[in-house]
Amino acid sequence: MAERLLSAVNDGSLKPGEQLPTELELAAQLGIGRTSLREAIQRLRTIGVLEVRNGLGTFVVDRTRMEPVHSFVQWSVANEFEVTEVFEARLSLEVSAAGLAGERASEEEIAALQAAALRHRSARGIEELIDTDEEFHTALVRCAGNALVARLYAMLVPGLRDFRRMSLAIPASAERSAHTHDAIVDAVAAHDPFQSRSATLEHLWDLYSLVTTAANTNPTDGALRKEIADRRAWFDD
Repeated sequence: MAERLLSAVNDGSLKPGEQLPTELELAAQLGIGRTSLREAIQRLRTIGVLEVRNGLGTFVVDRTRMEPVHSFVQWSVANEFEVTEVFEARLSLEVSAAGLAGERASEEEIAALQAAALRHRSARGIEELIDTDEEFHTALVRCAGNALVARLYAMLVPGLRDFRRMSLAIPASAERSAHTHDAIVDAVAAHDPFQSRSATLEHLWDLYSLVTTAANTNPTDGALRKEIADRRAWFDD
């Protein structure tokens, strides 16, 4: 039920600063019991999406004024499974794809990967950062020369946009992303499959470490309770 309320906030049905209907009215609108509604409201209060103003009622918080790290923490709690499961999926697909790219990438594909890295480094504004990061990783997977892997990765891309929006807003995240993209490009251009895998793994692990550190040093209730083990040893020769 918290997810339904959060969705209403995210899609603009409930606007920043807007007061929620009374508990009785909102429960009727959503077709749920008042106990379930109270629990949902409490959860969204905990992560800072809603606030109670004494004597006035419950209001939607204006999240545009929040610090980027706090926004990421909120997102990670509301989407508890997302962070770790996204990384596990990306480790499985992208590290393998990078190894294949180090073996198979054509000069044309390498040039496209280099251009994508440059556009990401030059990006300004969060939407441009999201688009260019998405473009770079899609280009990397294409370099693998495996249509099935490319289709599997394409299934992940829409679900990564919210994660990219939150994570790339964290201070230093975009700069570190651009730097580690360059290491991946260099490895693929050198046709070194081991280093291509290693650079991609370090890129993903660096990002995972950054966002989990941000969340766990700025915690809300239960922020990132689930963690993944360090899988870098899996890819050592």
